[in-house]
Amino acid sequence: MALKSILILCVYFSFGFAHPHIFIDTKVTIEKEKIIISWIFDEMTSSVIIADYDKNKNKALEQNEVDFMEKDHFKPLATYNFFSAFVENAKESKITTYTAFGALIEKGKLHYHFEVTKPKSKIYEIHFYDPEMYVAMIVNKKETKCYSGATCKVEGYDADFYYGYKVAIKE
Repeated sequence: MALKSILILCVYFSFGFAHPHIFIDTKVTIEKEKIIISWIFDEMTSSVIIADYDKNKNKALEQNEVDFMEKDHFKPLATYNFFSAFVENAKESKITTYTAFGALIEKGKLHYHFEVTKPKSKIYEIHFYDPEMYVAMIVNKKETKCYSGATCKVEGYDADFYYGYKVAIKE
């Protein structure tokens, strides 16, 4: 009985008080042929990643530093589906591939941008979340853009312990 109580308390404290440690402001741009996703990391996370990858410490990222960052830091996030998924006709499909990765430092914050292939459907959603609640993906409503003729609607849930957003697109 005591072992069971300890196990229940461990689970409660592990999951009951889980909260994000990394905050990423997310911008979404829907173009006719592609989707561009941009991430802006919080100041703390930015400083840690920049310290690891800005090898010459000039507060700018050269192409060789961006290439290494992509290989060493960004590509492994495919395991987590880049904290995103498409939803078409109530069916979720994880985002596991991307093109055109880039990174830069602006005002002390690390920015990533990359492109993903559009779904076949003309009505779909992009969901942004981390089920482990370690990363908060916060979609910037003002910075979400759709090309003329398409509509985008951002909805989200912000709490101290969980963040989840979706962008609903109609083309």
